[in-house]
Amino acid sequence: MLPGPKGTPYRCRGTVTPPQGRRVTVAQEWALSVDDISGNDINGDGIPKVVFDAFSGGEKCCYLYWIVSLEKKPQVLREIRNQVPLVFRKRTDGGTEIRTGEGSFDLFFLPHSEAVIPEMVLRLEGDRLVDVSSEYREEYDRQIAQARGELTPADLEKFRRSNYNEKMFIDQLPTVKRVLTVVLNYLYSGREEQAWQALDEMWPPSDKERVQGLIMERRARGLLAHGTAAAAK
Repeated sequence: MLPGPKGTPYRCRGTVTPPQGRRVTVAQEWALSVDDISGNDINGDGIPKVVFDAFSGGEKCCYLYWIVSLEKKPQVLREIRNQVPLVFRKRTDGGTEIRTGEGSFDLFFLPHSEAVIPEMVLRLEGDRLVDVSSEYREEYDRQIAQARGELTPADLEKFRRSNYNEKMFIDQLPTVKRVLTVVLNYLYSGREEQAWQALDEMWPPSDKERVQGLIMERRARGLLAHGTAAAAK
C-alpha cells in the first residue's frame, strides 16, 4: 500500500504488481489494509486473490472491500460497500464464506446502539456474491427463540394496541427490537412467509402494511442492491 497522490482525497492506495508487469492501482481510500484471507482462492477458480479492506471515514461512514484476482493481468472481481464490516472465513471444506450484517437496517425504528442488523452469509462464485444464509438457519433460529422468549403476552398486547403516529413506540423500544429480531431473522434466513406471518401476529395492525413496505425497501437497497444473488433452495 502506498500514500495517495498529492491533492487527492485518498490517503492510501492498494496496488498489485504482476510478474514482469506494471504496478496497477486497484483500491484507494482514506484508510486501507490487506485482509488476512489474501493469498487464498476465495471463489474456487484456482487463482489466489488479494482483498483490500477500507474505511471511508467522514460522512460516508462505510466499509469498502476490493476482491482482486491475481492473474497475469490482475482484475477486480468485486467491490463491496456496506455500513457493517465483512469477515472472510475459511470453511473446513476449503471454501470461503463471507459474514456480515445488512447495514441498511441501521437506525430502523431504533437508535444505532440498539439496531437490529440481520446477519448474512455470502459466498463468492466467479465474480458473483451468492447469499447462502438459508444454509445457516439454526443460527437464525437461536436468535428468534431468544427474542420470542423475552416477549411477554403483556408486552405484545400493549404493543399491538400502539399507534405509531402518536407515540412512535418510544416507550416500547425493547419490544420493537425483539419483534424486529424475529421478523428479520426469518426473512434473512430465506423464510419470507414466516417473516410476514410473525409481523402480522406481533405488529400493530394499523401499521403492518407500511412497515412491511419499509422492510422490503431497506432490503432492496442493502447488499442485495450490489448484485448479490440468492442461492438456489
